[in-house]
Amino acid sequence: MKYIKALYAGFIGLLLAACQTEQWEGMEGGFLISLGEDVTVTTKSTPAELGKPVKEQFSLKIVKESTGSTLYDGTFTSDQIPASAGLYTVTATCGENPLLGLDTPYYKGEEAGVEVTEGETRTVNLSCKVANALTSVTYDEPEKFDALFSSYGLKVSVGNQSVTISKDNAKKSAYYRAGTIPTFQFVGTLKDNGQAVSMTLEDDKLKNADTFGAGKHCKLTLKVKPAASGVILTVAKVEVENVTISETIPVEWLPKPKIEAEGFEGNSLSFAETESKAATVKLNTATALQDLKIKFNFADPQFTAFNQEYQLSTLSEDTRKDLEEKLGITLPAIGDSSPSIQLDNLIARLQTNAGEATANTIELDAQANGRWSHEDAEANRSYTLNCNKPEFSVSVDASNCWSREFTINDITVTTGNAETIKNNLIYQYYNGTDWIECSTRDNQKGRVQQFDEAAEDISQKSYRVRALYRGAIASTEAEATLETPEQLPNSGMEEWHCSGPFSHNVYSYYPYSENDKCYWNTNNDYTTRYRQGTFGYPYNCFPAVSYVPGRNGGKAAELRNTASGAGNTTETIFTDAKIDNRNRVAGILFIGDFECSTGMSATNYSYTKTNGKEFYTRPTALKFWYKYLPYTNDTWKAHIELWDENKNIIIQQDFQSSTSQNNYVEAEIKLNYNEQQSYPVCKYIYIIFQSTITEGENMPFEWFKSSYDLWKDDEQISYKEPHIGSILTIDDISLIYDK
Repeated sequence: MKYIKALYAGFIGLLLAACQTEQWEGMEGGFLISLGEDVTVTTKSTPAELGKPVKEQFSLKIVKESTGSTLYDGTFTSDQIPASAGLYTVTATCGENPLLGLDTPYYKGEEAGVEVTEGETRTVNLSCKVANALTSVTYDEPEKFDALFSSYGLKVSVGNQSVTISKDNAKKSAYYRAGTIPTFQFVGTLKDNGQAVSMTLEDDKLKNADTFGAGKHCKLTLKVKPAASGVILTVAKVEVENVTISETIPVEWLPKPKIEAEGFEGNSLSFAETESKAATVKLNTATALQDLKIKFNFADPQFTAFNQEYQLSTLSEDTRKDLEEKLGITLPAIGDSSPSIQLDNLIARLQTNAGEATANTIELDAQANGRWSHEDAEANRSYTLNCNKPEFSVSVDASNCWSREFTINDITVTTGNAETIKNNLIYQYYNGTDWIECSTRDNQKGRVQQFDEAAEDISQKSYRVRALYRGAIASTEAEATLETPEQLPNSGMEEWHCSGPFSHNVYSYYPYSENDKCYWNTNNDYTTRYRQGTFGYPYNCFPAVSYVPGRNGGKAAELRNTASGAGNTTETIFTDAKIDNRNRVAGILFIGDFECSTGMSATNYSYTKTNGKEFYTRPTALKFWYKYLPYTNDTWKAHIELWDENKNIIIQQDFQSSTSQNNYVEAEIKLNYNEQQSYPVCKYIYIIFQSTITEGENMPFEWFKSSYDLWKDDEQISYKEPHIGSILTIDDISLIYDK
């Protein structure tokens, strides 16, 4: 009886590789025909009556589909078969496909729509399969059959033809054309009386056409037991298997094991370190694997200890376990019918040599059906895994470059596994001598912080930066340039000039030198609108801001609540005791521009205040010194804003106080940047100090203060009866940079 385990789809390839015929005049293209060998077969011996297969038993037929004409009809040859351009059907057959016979397998391989273009030699690989069907029989407890019957067997009938598989030829099979439905009878002669008996076998599977399709092997198992009036015969089992090649081919005629790989180009596979790649080496053996030799030659330093040849039949369990655990592979076992080696995990573990590519080779030699792969001298049994440097890069946004630190962006991975690389990565910057690992106050990866926070300036502004994978492979480099810490013009409030005197010795003060462009400004032009007429008196023409001696001997800005302005006339002030609420304003010192017209009209209240000036660095705090003398219960205010190029607010902060301060005290307004937030680069800055937060009707001030002295150069000028409220003094303004 025959036991077919897995089947060889192209045993014809053992005997021939291509077809040839005479060169036909006028034809430039043609065919080369081959038959596949990707099978596994368990077999016994070849029936003597079939004889040893020879190439003359295999036929090839090529038909042009457009005309139905036969291009070739004959045995296989080793040369090209010429053909003109067109579509063809190519058929290979072996055997006669009889209606019924014993051990008469019929093989067929066919491919339609094979196109040949002019001048092309087309290679066609046909997979031949069993194209008829077969039945074999076995007997459960055969000694019982021998005890009851002197002879017995299985009679198979198709139409008016029949064959019998007797106990003497029980290893044979009955072959019949695919699609026919045979009938089966047990036939025998009883030992005790010589009576001939027969029984038609019944089973649902024996009525199903699928049981008798092409390549179907129907395996019957019969069982018998004595009975009072004869015997009882039963069908113990009906099995149906798919077959591609029958057992008519002996082991010694099967092909050499063939080693093929998936995922390779040729015999090489290139990838980036950490990259995921699927690759498998398959050992195509006609029978179960008998042995395997595997030789490693790793250029990857972590695996060079395995650079030797190993043989499965002599491999100890400890060595096998070490190989499989360290390399991430599973070796096949002797006896495997479909042996293969999966290389995915090994590929994932392979590394470059500190960024230098490594070529890692695996050479295989498989043994099956008594033959080794190396018997095919032309076969390439060596496979190379080329591990290349992963490609990744860093970048630094200008918005992440501050005055004392910068943050490197997360890497961008071009080749390689991003997650794997990021999990074993450090960021570095070059200090001119060494590459330094980035460090921060919270050890956040990617940030560089200057160590000398007390330094007013940092001499080195630009740094080369990179990322380093597993301490050995560097990314492409980028450059980070720090912002340059800047202080505001006239931040010490030392630069002033006056315009005037106007009527009644009135002056207007400006916080910049006369020939300089303004950076800081005030609302003095609004509170001194009468200065160019004869009606300018301190009660209607008094500067809201001027300078006073500073905390270190220089100057400081003094801001006052002021109720001076157009419309404050003797008729309104003394007769009606009325001051327009629009004249009740805080003294303001701010960064920006201020334009206001002067004149006699009491209705001329218009002015234009433009906030902010260009500034290109982002400070972390505003610091200044101040004194404050509130009039009644009053509150002063400081405010800072940074803007981007579109004048959108990057960050802002307020400071307010109602506490009286007779001596200078230091104040600091911190800009509370969120470490988890990104901030654009700065293009503008706006700062304002104001003597009160309550302007208009409810602004506190003293009505007709008896007198007040303003400084001009080193002299004081006394003004009678101005309207003055709370007084705020500001000096030594500075910006802090600790980020």
